Amino acid sequence: MNFFFEIIDPYSLNQQGNDVGPKYRTGVYSVNEKHLEAARAFIAQREDAHKVVIEVLPLTNYVTSDLQHQDRLARFPNDYCHIPKALLHKYR
Repeated sequence: MNFFFEIIDPYSLNQQGNDVGPKYRTGVYSVNEKHLEAARAFIAQREDAHKVVIEVLPLTNYVTSDLQHQDRLARFPNDYCHIPKALLHKYR
């Protein structure tokens, strides 16, 4: 979860990078209740003056992304919405 918090803005509602709207809501979704409880606990420990707006819900509707979005980071490593390589190495 530390990595997740570094690559998203936990206080920004309905936005990821330059993409804005409800379908860009940041969230943690799982079929495992223990994972959801761990995510909620992690978020609760990190809330400060600003409310964390990450959605934490059971996974109910999983849809694979279209081919245009498959392996996007590998195909477009310098795209505007990417994970900095320094962060990837930090958490390996």
